[in-house]
Amino acid sequence: MNKAAFSFGALISIFVALSPLAVWQAFLGDPLYDSLFGPSFGSLPVLKAGRVMPVSSASADVLKSISGSATARVGGGKISSSKWLWTLSADAARLAGEKTMRTDNRDLQKILGVSGRYFSYDDLAKNYAKVEEAASSDGNPPLASAAAEALEKGLAYAVAANAFSVKAPGEKSAVSGVENWRKAVDEAAAELKAARGEKREPDPAKLSRASAMLEYLRGVAEFEGAYPDAAVNSIASGSGYSTPTKEMLDLKASELSKRLLKIYARACDAIAAGDSDSAKSALSEADEIFSKSGGLQRLRLKVENFANALSPFFGGFVLYFFALAAFGLSQIFSSRGAALRTVGAVFMAFAAFLQVLGIALRMYIQMRPPVTNLYSSLVFAGAVAAVLGAYIYFRKKYVSAAVAACASGLMSLVVAMNLPYSGDTMGMMRAVLNSNFWLTAHVVTIMVGYCGVFLAGFMAQARLVANVFSRGNFGAMTGDSARTVFAVLCFALMFTFAGTMLGGIWADMSWGRFWGWDPKENGALMTVLWTAAAIHAKSMRLCSDRAFLGLAVFGNIVAAWAWFGVNLMGVGLHAYGFIEGGWFWFFAFVCSQLLTLPLCLYKFSPPSAPAAASGENKIVGK
Repeated sequence: MNKAAFSFGALISIFVALSPLAVWQAFLGDPLYDSLFGPSFGSLPVLKAGRVMPVSSASADVLKSISGSATARVGGGKISSSKWLWTLSADAARLAGEKTMRTDNRDLQKILGVSGRYFSYDDLAKNYAKVEEAASSDGNPPLASAAAEALEKGLAYAVAANAFSVKAPGEKSAVSGVENWRKAVDEAAAELKAARGEKREPDPAKLSRASAMLEYLRGVAEFEGAYPDAAVNSIASGSGYSTPTKEMLDLKASELSKRLLKIYARACDAIAAGDSDSAKSALSEADEIFSKSGGLQRLRLKVENFANALSPFFGGFVLYFFALAAFGLSQIFSSRGAALRTVGAVFMAFAAFLQVLGIALRMYIQMRPPVTNLYSSLVFAGAVAAVLGAYIYFRKKYVSAAVAACASGLMSLVVAMNLPYSGDTMGMMRAVLNSNFWLTAHVVTIMVGYCGVFLAGFMAQARLVANVFSRGNFGAMTGDSARTVFAVLCFALMFTFAGTMLGGIWADMSWGRFWGWDPKENGALMTVLWTAAAIHAKSMRLCSDRAFLGLAVFGNIVAAWAWFGVNLMGVGLHAYGFIEGGWFWFFAFVCSQLLTLPLCLYKFSPPSAPAAASGENKIVGK
């Protein structure tokens, strides 16, 4: 092994792995909101979309839903999502003019009066009637869809503005709003009690203040209730979490929730006034409350907050790309081939480690199996394919295995990171059957099988492309690759078959029927049958090694249809993770595989030999 190349690869890998953390702490992060090793507003627990998470996750969830990014540009600079959400709740008027919401529809951009993709809440409010009219029009479906989406983003923004405090109209501060509401309620209660005792009508003047505030709070609560997935429930109580609005309306609120309501109101007032000392004091009080009753859940929240900053999947994505480049260059510059392959192997190993680390962190945070939704299925399958491909490379030194491993890991992360935003990526898949055990057994097993199919297909694809650029007889290398692909396909067949059978058992135990010809079931069956056909064609010598590699490449199309195609159809009991606009990318992938298939017809043609020997020494590649 080239020690210098290994050291270089390891140094770059460590730098890439830690760079998101360094950038976060040095440039984007604010210690008050984003500190990872001490109290911060970003590490406090909240409940959103049915899951307890740190503020850093909830705020990123809100921001991604309206802008597609986990950071916000405010005042010409970028700030973290945690700082953005606290600032929004503390001083919504200040951020109303910041362009944090995004639309790619140019017609809608003209209606909003903006020159780029981003618009502000004020832009939407000023042109609300026009946007609402566009959303209900039938003449331009893309505009109607974009306008409806913009309205939803505006509503999500408005709900998020009440995440940590509620300031009623006319109130000077969040603290005065809480105090005046309690005072008004007490005065109204005392007046009603006195009126009953004196057998008279209550004085309307003494009830008007409480009545006006009650009407406002009820309106806000109804608004939050209409969009529960957008609401950030930040006030903890003995029975769970709720929004500040609901806590103010709850006359039987616990002492814990009342205390937190006042602490968060003080924090919002301090943030709005730019008083960092008062904000730190409020943070210390809140952190002390949660630290005393935290336990394992508090530790998981801190781990999730750290994972948000570390971003292991991003580091894996970059290193997979570097590894692919290194292995590609090793085939071009043969004199430096050994060193480049060493560097590529180190990049690949670190990338696979980061991807597996990210999955392990998700499992610990969720306390769930690795596959819970479409996003996690992509990341998990890519990791398994990368680890298996890396193992084959380190064992047999096949560059095609390394290329396939890196391509699998890279593609899985690219697709996962570019899925249209559909909520918390750690959200759970809603099973239509009634057993989480069989859900875990079936889905994890079938995902391992699919990743085997893709790994075999990418290995075959890499070998077929390499054959075109080979300067010598590639028959032996093709034969070696075919044997390795055969072994990987056998592995894939075992898991796809087992996963399909486990799905049938799951259905039989829950519904009383083993098979229902659902599109997803049919897709899994197609994958099993195609993989079995390719294996039998090879073992019975019905095709050449090059043709077998072509069959493996076509298996990518079959598996992609089973995994994504039926989701795009939007029908059937397994149609989860629907991807709007995904047909284009699906067919783009299919075309990329079809373009490779003709390469299995390419044979090695030796240089012209003397006429006397030409008939005896003709060489034909496998």
